[in-house]
Amino acid sequence: MKKNLIVPAAAVVLGLVLFGIVFVMDEQLPAGGVGLCAGLGGALIGLGGGSLFLPLAMAAMKPEDRREVERAERDERSIAIRTHAAYDSWYWTLWLLWVPFVIALVLGELVWMVITPVVLVLHCAFYMFHLYRWSKKL
Repeated sequence: MKKNLIVPAAAVVLGLVLFGIVFVMDEQLPAGGVGLCAGLGGALIGLGGGSLFLPLAMAAMKPEDRREVERAERDERSIAIRTHAAYDSWYWTLWLLWVPFVIALVLGELVWMVITPVVLVLHCAFYMFHLYRWSKKL
């Protein structure tokens, strides 16, 4: 179990290092470098932190609750629903989330920084809609 936590912990540390680079070398970095380093640092901290938090949260659960969560994760119907919903929302993620995100990081313009969270919310809503839709079909 502890070996599985090495990569997420390294991701959190690398994300913190990238944030440190942004704060220390703010003026020396190119215009898009600040946003890119901060964005990648935030993504690494989020992904690594989530991967560190989930095993700790599972360990804190009662054994009955933990077994129920593990059973639901391996249930064929749940897996099929998540798979179909993910396929349906893939193009939203690809074009309507990542493109404005990268433009916002590189250009640092306020318009793209406002558009990106709106698109993120739309993507999450689209994914939840498809989870609901596929749960009714399967």
